[in-house]
Amino acid sequence: MVRVPWEKLAENPRLSESLVTLLVMRLRKRAQPVDGTGGDGGRDLFEYTDNGELIVYEAKSFTGRMSAGRRRQVERSLVSAARHQPDHWDLLVPIDPNPVEQRWFDSLRGGFPFVRRWRGRSWLDEKFAAHPDLVRYALQESADYILERIAEARAERDVLAGGISDYAERVRALHERVQEISPHHAVRTSLDADGRTIVHLTPRGPDPDGQNAIQLTARIRFAGGDPQETRRRLRFEEALRFGGEVELTADNLAEAALSGPAGLGLERIAVGGVRITSPRQEMTPPLRGQVVVQQSSGVPLASLPVAFTHRVSGLDGGTLHGRDGTGVLRVRLRYHPRNRSARLTFSFELPESVLPQAMVPVLRLIALSRPGRFLEVGFAGAGTVRLRAPITTSMTPASWEPGEAQLWADAFDELTQLQTRTHQFFPLPDDFGTREAREVKDALALLDGEEAVLRGDTVSVGAHSAEALTNLGDLFHNGMLRVTNDCESTLFTFGDHEIDLGPCTEIYTMDKILNMQEARRDLAAHGHATVLLRLTERFPPVRYLRPERSRSTEE
Repeated sequence: MVRVPWEKLAENPRLSESLVTLLVMRLRKRAQPVDGTGGDGGRDLFEYTDNGELIVYEAKSFTGRMSAGRRRQVERSLVSAARHQPDHWDLLVPIDPNPVEQRWFDSLRGGFPFVRRWRGRSWLDEKFAAHPDLVRYALQESADYILERIAEARAERDVLAGGISDYAERVRALHERVQEISPHHAVRTSLDADGRTIVHLTPRGPDPDGQNAIQLTARIRFAGGDPQETRRRLRFEEALRFGGEVELTADNLAEAALSGPAGLGLERIAVGGVRITSPRQEMTPPLRGQVVVQQSSGVPLASLPVAFTHRVSGLDGGTLHGRDGTGVLRVRLRYHPRNRSARLTFSFELPESVLPQAMVPVLRLIALSRPGRFLEVGFAGAGTVRLRAPITTSMTPASWEPGEAQLWADAFDELTQLQTRTHQFFPLPDDFGTREAREVKDALALLDGEEAVLRGDTVSVGAHSAEALTNLGDLFHNGMLRVTNDCESTLFTFGDHEIDLGPCTEIYTMDKILNMQEARRDLAAHGHATVLLRLTERFPPVRYLRPERSRSTEE
């Protein structure tokens, strides 16, 4: 147990009483110190409890025995405290009362019924044993230093009367003070999304002997038969062997305990869960290389430049992390120096805003990375290192159909061509799908002077008189009706962007009226009707750009 040198501290009563004040504030979160520069009015400390009771704490620096003079001092303090009408009053003094002194203390309740407890030397020593940093203050610092700590602690419990400026000042003072907890670790705090306080401890310098390391001791366990626990166990083993990150829950930890340098108080922290993260080592400049898909003969089929920007290490090797030049493909290379093996894994991540041409090389590589072929990673520079291994699983995302990577590579390539030919560049739309891919093909065909086949089975025509319906029916006496429609614009919409190819001509060939009877009834009832005309399968509707567009393109 920590023994406080009370006799030595009694030589400076203000220091001794201030130390007890700090202890009570540590133990009682609502306790507030009283600035005694103008007289404390009988209150060294006070506290309002949850149910509104007022508790007054009186700290004295006396050691030895409670003499008559000291008793009179205590009684005078009681008289002053009574003015505040407390519900309870406690005496904190480093003296364990003998029977005579205890009877004197108990007799005080006759005049002051709120007198409650005498907290003596044994009680104080027991509490200080759990807070050795406070004893260090008393032994190493001056009374003024302790008073400054009390003022700071009091400020933390006061309202922020000065607003943001008060908050900033208190944060600064706390930050400076927390750095004094340990000479070996810097301390930083932050709040997570749930409002919990996260404490970051960073070594101040190298520790070759590991004497100042923070250690977690626990038995690690994973429940059997649980797929999620199985995946967590594999991540845990991977992080230990090759670096990485894994989060263990309280269920994974048995008999968990933290230990570290004195002063941090880690032994008092209950471990509810642990996140194990390997130190990240930045690679400056990045390690550049090339990922190549090859046939079994070694003939290259596709390649991408990559840059590894950081690495993590474990007991058996390490892992390089990087991206391709577009940032679409994440690359992770795990290496095992002892058996000279490596494993390359990819993850596909579509950025929020990317031009379609950036997607094409990545999709081509994914489409061509099939089992039976080989993947090679080469690093630039002198003494080039190459790692080559067979492809065992497809790189196509699990939610995609076979061949879908090639389909989208072709679609984005064609969208790139359309943007280049119209000189209009825009990011890949979020809703770009198969319909938009067909429209890109149609637009390119029109620009090449070809006809684009329009989609649909019917054409609707409005009629506002019986004569119009009769004339429309007469037009079908020969079996088919062909209509040519000139349009001033040919508009294609992709997401938020529109491309106008200019004037066009559309030709429709119809062979039947589908709803003449219904149209006559609608006309009689409402004065207008919509007539549905069936498009013939022999002559599908087509669209082509008018010469004005061709001349404009040539100019």
